[in-house]
Amino acid sequence: MIPPGRDQNPNSKPIPYDHRRMESRIIDIQNLLPWEEAAWSALAEAAIEPNPFFEPGFLALASRHFEGFSKTRLLVAHEGNSFKGLIPIVGIERPRIPPRPMGSTRGTPTMVSGMCTPLVDRTCVDEATGALLDGLRAAARQSDFPGIVSLRRVSDNGPVVESVRRQGKSRGLPVFTKETYERGVVTRAGQWETPLSGSRRREIGRRRRLLARDSGSDVHVVDRTHDPAAAADFLTIEASGWKGQGDGTAMARDPRKVAWFHEWCAYWIEAGRLTVLALNLGDTSIAMQYFLAAGEGIFVYRIAQDAGYPKYGLGQMLLESAMELLYGETDALWIDACTDPGNEFFLAMLPERRLTSMLVIGSGGVLDRSAVSAMPMMARAVAARRRVFTREPGGA
Repeated sequence: MIPPGRDQNPNSKPIPYDHRRMESRIIDIQNLLPWEEAAWSALAEAAIEPNPFFEPGFLALASRHFEGFSKTRLLVAHEGNSFKGLIPIVGIERPRIPPRPMGSTRGTPTMVSGMCTPLVDRTCVDEATGALLDGLRAAARQSDFPGIVSLRRVSDNGPVVESVRRQGKSRGLPVFTKETYERGVVTRAGQWETPLSGSRRREIGRRRRLLARDSGSDVHVVDRTHDPAAAADFLTIEASGWKGQGDGTAMARDPRKVAWFHEWCAYWIEAGRLTVLALNLGDTSIAMQYFLAAGEGIFVYRIAQDAGYPKYGLGQMLLESAMELLYGETDALWIDACTDPGNEFFLAMLPERRLTSMLVIGSGGVLDRSAVSAMPMMARAVAARRRVFTREPGGA
């Protein structure tokens, strides 16, 4: 059955929906129509919290290259044909806590899912998040949609999560914060102009001079955004280090990741939102970093360092110069590292902090909502048990 407003012809124009109220619906990403992708992109531009990882340039591309994203379903809040909110349900997990099937916004490979903050139009935040929650509840009742959903990595001190908690409470849908950690950022109103301590700057400068002396070449930063060879060079550099060994995640080890990355680069370069900076020894790049503009800020995406120069701190050299360049040549208000927990490199280089959390929403029936409501008690019990078993013999 074709949902209202859809047509089997991929070139069809949108058919107007009911404009009288905000509604929600689910779109299988494999059946996404061109006008729906355009509406999705327009929502991303209007989002109160930008999140490129939930834009077509990440998710739609990933669904064509990776099995882990191929079954993604987009829950959309809309007014007529204008998208006002979006949460992608990428897959179904079966965690130990809660002991119920759980829809997840994060897929594999995880490099596609840097942040999982839902896209919400800045002009109607509460209305859009409310419609999304209503959509989750309706889908759990009417289809095979999970009654518990996890938002894996959301910006906890932002307006979207605040609205999700507020709208969940008003609807009797429990929202549990399962884990929280800090990630590194810099802001134009804060420490971006001078992000590093004097001692760290001096140490980076000392290593830069040492590298120039040892190599006999000039050390400098090059903008390689529009260099056709940049993507291939990045893949080679990344594979030279620990990511290319053992269970490492270097993209060059997987032909699907290589194909996705080349298409990804072309997409964002054409959009005018990608910056690729390289640390060069003479004409040779020995470290590279990708930055993606979104809304009023810039997200750090990938960084790679040539394993042949382990003692110089290439990543620090490149990121210090990159922050200086981006501060002077863009009007961005912040840089966000959007990293995993405990990434000491970015925590040291980007000294300001934002909170990242995993939210679990109980949107289904009584069992699902009860399981999420019980999660605080279960978490305390697990923590207490862990303390007992890790206590040293003879300790108090």
